[in-house]
Amino acid sequence: MGHQDRQELPLIPPSVDVSRLPEPLRDDKRALTAEEARKTYLKITRDAWKTEGHTSKHTAHRKGIYPRILEADRSFQERYAGLTTAKISRDLSPYDASGDRMTLWELDQILNGGSVRQKVRSSLDYQLSQKCGFEYEWVAVTSVTRTTGTPQEHIYIWIDDPKDDVSKMSLFPTHQKHIERCDREYSEAHEISQERKYGSITVEHSPSVVDHLPEKFFEIREESETEARPVTKGAQFVASKLIHLHIGDYVDSEQKDPPEALLEGAALAWASPYKWFRASSGVPSP
Repeated sequence: MGHQDRQELPLIPPSVDVSRLPEPLRDDKRALTAEEARKTYLKITRDAWKTEGHTSKHTAHRKGIYPRILEADRSFQERYAGLTTAKISRDLSPYDASGDRMTLWELDQILNGGSVRQKVRSSLDYQLSQKCGFEYEWVAVTSVTRTTGTPQEHIYIWIDDPKDDVSKMSLFPTHQKHIERCDREYSEAHEISQERKYGSITVEHSPSVVDHLPEKFFEIREESETEARPVTKGAQFVASKLIHLHIGDYVDSEQKDPPEALLEGAALAWASPYKWFRASSGVPSP
């Protein structure tokens, strides 16, 4: 199916009660299409910026969650003398078993609904803490792909690993919990290639750091008592995936408009019953 087909799909399938959507994303008893939801999201979010005393979703991400991730990264660089970082990416196919494109709501349900998050989190704790005794913390950000708008989650992990013992193999059992629940091709074939097995996992024992400040850094940098050391590239990558950041580029005349799929994803995040940012209890709060 093509780009237009994705936009014409309603946010939710017919089996879901339309009342579960925020009122602006439904028209009487009809769910808006992805394209209509994108336009509604843009209008309401831009209007929120002009309303005194109202905090928009973009502002909450730009001034709250984004700097929180970077601040956590700096603090764990200082706290863990043997810092290892890892990233686990949870991806989906946008098509069902018949080859038809699923609605954004259905994809979000598959990625974040049921027990999949709990199973992934429990496996991560077993592999790192219970089995090997590592101290670690994590954040998780759900975003969407720039082309198909398919939801995906990136889990970024800081690990106190002085002997560099953590490997991709260490984290594969955790990623497998996602595969077993969300990967239709794996479920049908009962096997997985080496590339698929480890391609969604990265591990860095000496994490590389950003070598330049991203655009508008000083507009979004938090007031912090932590040394302003460079953040790791992985933390910067995950923070940049926060879904409500993209509208900032849309309203900035000096920036290229983000792909429509990202803005449709932001509308989905607004409608979603699931949190698109999560963090372990040890991640510092603002």
